Amino acid sequence: MSNSEENPVNWRPDARAAMEKIRPAIERVERIRVMAIKKKAKARRMAIGVLVIGLLVALVVLASGSGNAPAALVVAVVSGIAGVIVYFVIHGGATGAYRDIYKREIFESAVREAVPGMEYSPNSTIPQYSFESGGLFKSRIDRYQGEDCFSGKIGATEVIFSELHVEREDTSTDSKGNKTTDWVTVFKGIYLIADFHKEFRCRVMIEPDMAEANFGWIGRKMQGLSGNLVRLESPEFEKAFKVTADDPLAARYLLTPDMQERFLALRGEWSPNLRAVLTDSCLHVAIPKTEDWFEPNIAAPAGDIPMLHGFLLRLMIVLGITETLDLNTRLWTKE
Repeated sequence: MSNSEENPVNWRPDARAAMEKIRPAIERVERIRVMAIKKKAKARRMAIGVLVIGLLVALVVLASGSGNAPAALVVAVVSGIAGVIVYFVIHGGATGAYRDIYKREIFESAVREAVPGMEYSPNSTIPQYSFESGGLFKSRIDRYQGEDCFSGKIGATEVIFSELHVEREDTSTDSKGNKTTDWVTVFKGIYLIADFHKEFRCRVMIEPDMAEANFGWIGRKMQGLSGNLVRLESPEFEKAFKVTADDPLAARYLLTPDMQERFLALRGEWSPNLRAVLTDSCLHVAIPKTEDWFEPNIAAPAGDIPMLHGFLLRLMIVLGITETLDLNTRLWTKE
């Protein structure tokens, strides 16, 4: 058995070896990339042409009479908007098509080669009901979308994660009765669900300790008013996280001193705003992140080794959460 099969989170992915095994797919995708670049150049020329024609028409309108300045301005603005639309329709379509084919033909195959047992679905996501079952975000959800879903087994641990963008629609009315609608981000980043290594039936929330971070001992006293607050042994953990649970004894059983240290390490690796929940014998982890981690750059060749290596390395970083939290250590047999 190869090292990658024994412990896939402790090795560096070999992008070059993965590329060699999917060379025919790379050549096919590269031809599509070249076509997409040509369409991008065509889109630029067409957009410039629309803009130039519009400006010439505007100049003619303006020269035909002193009172035609507003009409000339309208023509110029409309031509500018039309040029932008033409560019993004042609360029965006070509780029999107290349992105999809790269993910399906190259990255999906490379994931299977590099991490046996891990499946990649570029257009799938964590199901909304799974996200909501975690209860990490209390907000209403009006738009739920995501991509780049990975699922499989890392050692003894079943894992699924994807990038998510979850939003709420807020409507406000001003004093004149005018309504304004805004889309508010509830969560954007990586959402991971993993099989936990202990059987339990309670719910344990692990959230950023904003009260203590912002208000010190006063915030700590305010937290004490919560009936389901759980105090733990580690002062560092207490400063970083607020833990609530419907069963405090079970929470302490799950969040051992070692696990508290591991959550602090995970927070240090990712974000102070990381949050998690233990529920239904599973761990949910929400990691805020604004950038897309698995998007190919159309300017790079389809066979670009550094780009694929970067994708695989990011995958290993996320899967490394199982190592940081020691989820593969099975001291108890689950039912």
